[in-house]
Amino acid sequence: MRRSTLLLVEDSKEVLEDNRKALVAAGYEVLAASTLAGAREQLARRQPDLILLDVLLPDGNGVELCRELRDSTAAPILFLTSLGESGQIVEGLRAGGDDYITKPYRMEELLARVEAQLRRTERIRGEAAEGVGGLTLDARAQRAFLEGKDLLLKPKEFQLLCVLLRSRDRFRTAEELYQEVWGLDANADARTVLVHISNLRAKLRGGREEGNIQIQREGSRGYRLTLEAEKEWE
Repeated sequence: MRRSTLLLVEDSKEVLEDNRKALVAAGYEVLAASTLAGAREQLARRQPDLILLDVLLPDGNGVELCRELRDSTAAPILFLTSLGESGQIVEGLRAGGDDYITKPYRMEELLARVEAQLRRTERIRGEAAEGVGGLTLDARAQRAFLEGKDLLLKPKEFQLLCVLLRSRDRFRTAEELYQEVWGLDANADARTVLVHISNLRAKLRGGREEGNIQIQREGSRGYRLTLEAEKEWE
């Protein structure tokens, strides 16, 4: 069985080496870099299955790299952030990051997040295409089309849409969505789900005030995908 390849980008040499050793011991092939320039060099040689990306780096911001990469890779991107970087967390998620881990973190948490992201991505790619009401999802390519137009979804936006489409008959809370899409118990900041839902809503509207397919929210009940003809509340 092929080993998954990870790219680890971290400016602290001590943290970089500790994380690298733990990930290698867990069975991953690890590419490492401590700067944006180093990360770009690694990416020119290999396409990783997952990227662990520090936000603040000596030669720039990891969010910049994430924004660049989203045009060329569907690999999950996890930001490694400090407690005081809340604004950059949201910016990173909007740029296409899948999730974030706040420093300091336990190595067990890091390994669990990596495993869950890789497992979920593999599962999504194995699912069949599906669609409804002019919306078509291609799971293998992780692309969604509305009336034939590519919505250009980022990976987690696509995965959220898959879950919401399959459960159109009921509301899903942010905690349920996090558990199903990110593959972990919902113990993370709710911003992860909220930012991706906001991005997905905007793309479904396509610049219009209101689209035929919407993500509706009702208080504590959570979110539900609805078609124009299904706007009756339960």
